[in-house]
Amino acid sequence: MTPTDDDGAAAMTDIGRRGQDARTRILDAAAHLFRRDGFSRTSMDAIAGLARMSKRTLYASFPEKRAILEVVLDQFMARRFAAIANVSGMSGANDAMVLRIVQGLNEAATDEDALTMYRLLVAEAESLPALALSADDKGLAQAVDMLREPLRKSGVADPDTAARLLYDLVVLAPMHRRLVGTDNLHVEVGVIVDIVLRGVAGA
Repeated sequence: MTPTDDDGAAAMTDIGRRGQDARTRILDAAAHLFRRDGFSRTSMDAIAGLARMSKRTLYASFPEKRAILEVVLDQFMARRFAAIANVSGMSGANDAMVLRIVQGLNEAATDEDALTMYRLLVAEAESLPALALSADDKGLAQAVDMLREPLRKSGVADPDTAARLLYDLVVLAPMHRRLVGTDNLHVEVGVIVDIVLRGVAGA
């Protein structure tokens, strides 16, 4: 989709209306531009303009564009995992808790906003390989931390391995299929969880 001037104007009005501090305005502006134009096509000039500040103020907060992207990605992932944690904190059987977490991971990874961020990382993987790898490592680590105890209580002897397997099956695989337009393997998340739990419980 080709971005329009109206998109930028709307975002600029929204950012200006919030009256936020400079750092937050930078991150909001950059997140909007990265999603709309991509990382490579977004300039520091454009970020400063949308955030309504001078380039000097921008560079005082972030010395380079990559540093902004790192924080944008960290914040995006933190919001997603916080929402999943809220749902997983509900009471219930251990298997049901595992299913809620895994469903949350799947939904958080396959909506349009997540796919936009994933496309951004894939597009910049060659020029920023460490950043792409770091984002993947952080996502996996948080998923494993979130699933470890519920899996252990469900009788899984090696919860970390099971969590990594679930992450591959319900986050990375469907995200990749959606990205390349081949999402024709409609496997229910509950079926995947059941297969993994039965396959590794007590192993």
